[in-house]
Amino acid sequence: MTLNELQTLLDSGYSGRQLTLLHTDRIDSILRDTFYSECSNSSGYCLIAVGGYGRGELAPFSDIDIMLFARDRDASEGAGEFLYKLWDSKLNIGHSFRTPGDCIREARKDIRTRTSILEHRYIAGNADLYRHFKENVYPEIAFRNQRGFITEKLREIEMRHRKSGGSIFMLEPNIKEGKGGLRDIHTILWLGSVRWRIRHFDELHKVLTPHEFKRLSRAYDLLLKIRFCLHLLSGRRNDTLSFEFHDGVARMLGFKTSRGLLGSERFMRYLYLNASVISDITSHALDICSMPYVHLPAAITKRKITDGFYQSKDRIVSTVDLKDTDRIMEAFYIMARTGKRFSPGLKAEIIKNLFRINKGTRNSRKAIEFFMGIISSNRAYETLKEMHRCGVLGRFIPEFGALSFLVVYEPYHRYTVDEHTLCAIKRLQELRDTRYRNLEHLSSIFRRLRHKEALILSLLLHDIGKRGIRKDSGPVHATGHHESEGYRGMKGIIERFNLDIELRNMIEFLVKNHTLMSSVAFKMETEDPEVIARFADEIVDRERLDAIYLLTYADMASVGPDFWTDWKAYQLRELYETVSKYLDGFSGNGYEHISRMPSIPEDDRAGVRHFLSIMPDRYRLSAPPERKYEDYRLYRDVMERGVVVRVDEGSTGVAEVTVGTWDRAGLFSRIVGAITSMGMNIYRARVYTGTNGLVIDKVQISNWRDLWWDGMAQLLKKNLIESILDSKQTIRGKSEEGRSTLVCERFKPFIELDNETSADSSILEFFAQDRIGLLYDASSLMHNRGVDIISARINTESGLANDVFCIQQNGSKIDGTAAWELLLSLWERLKG
Repeated sequence: MTLNELQTLLDSGYSGRQLTLLHTDRIDSILRDTFYSECSNSSGYCLIAVGGYGRGELAPFSDIDIMLFARDRDASEGAGEFLYKLWDSKLNIGHSFRTPGDCIREARKDIRTRTSILEHRYIAGNADLYRHFKENVYPEIAFRNQRGFITEKLREIEMRHRKSGGSIFMLEPNIKEGKGGLRDIHTILWLGSVRWRIRHFDELHKVLTPHEFKRLSRAYDLLLKIRFCLHLLSGRRNDTLSFEFHDGVARMLGFKTSRGLLGSERFMRYLYLNASVISDITSHALDICSMPYVHLPAAITKRKITDGFYQSKDRIVSTVDLKDTDRIMEAFYIMARTGKRFSPGLKAEIIKNLFRINKGTRNSRKAIEFFMGIISSNRAYETLKEMHRCGVLGRFIPEFGALSFLVVYEPYHRYTVDEHTLCAIKRLQELRDTRYRNLEHLSSIFRRLRHKEALILSLLLHDIGKRGIRKDSGPVHATGHHESEGYRGMKGIIERFNLDIELRNMIEFLVKNHTLMSSVAFKMETEDPEVIARFADEIVDRERLDAIYLLTYADMASVGPDFWTDWKAYQLRELYETVSKYLDGFSGNGYEHISRMPSIPEDDRAGVRHFLSIMPDRYRLSAPPERKYEDYRLYRDVMERGVVVRVDEGSTGVAEVTVGTWDRAGLFSRIVGAITSMGMNIYRARVYTGTNGLVIDKVQISNWRDLWWDGMAQLLKKNLIESILDSKQTIRGKSEEGRSTLVCERFKPFIELDNETSADSSILEFFAQDRIGLLYDASSLMHNRGVDIISARINTESGLANDVFCIQQNGSKIDGTAAWELLLSLWERLKG
């Protein structure tokens, strides 16, 4: 089938199940004709479809799993020609040859074999043999040890969800293996076949309510269509709906751009809505399957919680009329206080009265009091998550409701905006009792924070400005836009809540500045006292510093499964501690610590003071005392040898490479080339130039532990020294292998030259798709134009480069024609 043929079928109204059955029928015909034409002993065995093929759920490039079934192995003669013919036809055939004993033994040993055999269909061959399989072999496989099978499947679904990201709302979901995907429906069918002897999807109406079955059927049909489109668009077996296929699948399924939403955004929202249906119904079905097989009668008791709400069998039940929407908010407050779930009846009543939550509820003192009680509780995340699932959170705070299932194409983000927000609250809440040693510092700050409710409410509201972002607005412009839009929207919410002035000021500050700390930590020269002073002036006091530090962690740790790393934690903590000292009144010129350090020999003290006198102020004020003495010793070696390299391997897997030498043309680009040619990922570089021409460059490498082998440090030192000393040598950098470029196609290159932030330097920032030699190209271009790199922040993530350079020309900022020509040349390099 071609894309045009598929589009014709879709336009004609073919459902997902009709498409898969149509393709399955075609494969059936091919296999049946081949079987009877090639098998010399076709009466000795039968051909059975198993797995997804047995389920009749084939997509264009799906595996075709078949089983040749015979009474004994002697009957296998003649089957070879059949299999050879199939392989020659280029079909993705997976085959097995089994006797009745083989089927039973292998199914008992391997749950995947057992699962595959549960879904079977007769294709060709001896029909009596197939009847024997169905009546005698299948029952032995399906109905023995039901409890063990169900337990294993429950464990399997939990592991699968965790592996695929643990969320329905991934921006690049796996529509088969992900949460709310096809595999969840398959799991219901597998458990149903064992527990209730269900063989086909349509038989699920025996277990589900008519409303549940109708919703599940619609969701199932959509996923089958999407999978069909994905296979044909990618030309291979592919179940991941990556960014590059959003537009194509949306277009094929008829989702058009409307006012305010792109066609791909409308499509993704509809997908998330249906995935949520699958997840909810799967959860309900698994609850039923995991119940004990024998229920002993027990007296139902109720314990009063409040007037109208009771606890019965670990569930919250209610006797009040939920037309009073304040009582709906009270129900969630009780959930937050007790940690108990709602009974199915109470949840249904809440959803039935959802439309009654209106302006009156949003301004009700009681409802707001209950909501702030939820925010202040130890179960804020769990309760807000359930409020969102039920639709209550979006009705009570419509500004947040606009984020539901919202896709915003931003660099690095892997979740919808609402899911990212709730994940951030979860990350923050987990700090309370974390057992991870690398989070103990953040945990201690969170526990001492006075107004935790202000921080959690700020996280809930921090991205409400994203509802108006277009995908082509660009990464940097979108950020500024959503902060200002979010600030305006947040003002109305806290007016409704009528919060006291201290909470209000804290929330306003955090929402308005929620990207401030990450911008300073990763894009500015944090060793510059001027940068620290400006940031501290914005922060004002320790309480705000603690709050924005925690908010920045929670926000960044919720961008994607692997976005929060040790080196990012190090960068933020370093900034936090530097600003803490500033707010506490710490000052110093960098000399006094040295004079008090007993580890420095008396004979070296004068030399250390001279060394510090020739180094720039930002070096003296930022480098730890121990490193100053180490760098002084490196300086002495430079006086003798010309080039010295030191490698310090940190406990977090990050290494710092320090290069000491005399200033020369293109020095930084040579260092970059030598390091990246070994596959090392540079994420930060600091360049210090002394008044006598001494250069000390410090380059931090984030993937040192991943690449490490015995002798790697020595080879790096050798390569660096050769690169610096050989004036004719040109080394082009090498980016990390295996980086995805699919994300980058969504985002255009961006360049900005800032002459306002620093008093004596220009700040050059660029954002582009990473490629081999990108950093080398950028640094060598600046060198060729007479631009000096004072310091650099190198950020590479998911195939995207976001690098920031502090630069000068002839000791001053770059402006006028020189700035224009530099930007134009760099733009051409980035596009190339």
